[in-house]
Amino acid sequence: MSDSPPPAVNPLPPAVIVLFLAVVIGEAYIAGAEAQLWGQFDARIGLIRQFAFLPEGFERAVSAGIWQPELFWRMLTYPFVHDAVMQSILASVLILALGKFVGEILGNTAVFAIFGISSVCAALGYAQFTSSTYPLFGGHPPAYGLIGGFSFVLFSRAEGLLSHQLRAFRMLGLLMAINISFSLFSSGQTLWVAELCAAVAGFISAALIQPGGLASLVAKFRRH
Repeated sequence: MSDSPPPAVNPLPPAVIVLFLAVVIGEAYIAGAEAQLWGQFDARIGLIRQFAFLPEGFERAVSAGIWQPELFWRMLTYPFVHDAVMQSILASVLILALGKFVGEILGNTAVFAIFGISSVCAALGYAQFTSSTYPLFGGHPPAYGLIGGFSFVLFSRAEGLLSHQLRAFRMLGLLMAINISFSLFSSGQTLWVAELCAAVAGFISAALIQPGGLASLVAKFRRH
């Protein structure tokens, strides 16, 4: 009996499917509510109010010594609510593409870990390093965490000149440059701070998760 041919497209890691479905379910609920099939017409605003991370409220609560579970739970729920369908689509594309790469190399647990850790670090960085009172929501910060993990995998595999190894950061550098420029020239929100914190957290998390990854990273820097 001949072996069956390999699939034309490699299946997505289960962790990536779970994260993608979490975004899709939220958008499906909003679409149904706006079509008056269930819930309220302003379901998107309601979800943002319920699940977005509130930096001002977090800072006030921490300063007052108030440690409510909701304040920390929002650090993990904000990636799954978006202010527009296009934002959710762009976030989903990044999660699918980068999550697939990271999941195939580092495993499903790594995808969940990098996504969660980068979400929390993005929220903390957003609250600590900006004065914004605008809520943090959307899947872009943890998606940048996956970009950080992606960059680590490429960097750990790169050999030769340092300039060749730094090419692993081209995607991250390009996206961050675009976001920072947009923020500076349009007086936009300082979302790039959260995304940068998430990318750094994703890079470090990947180094800690991959067996021997941290030692390999230290060795590379020592050589240069």
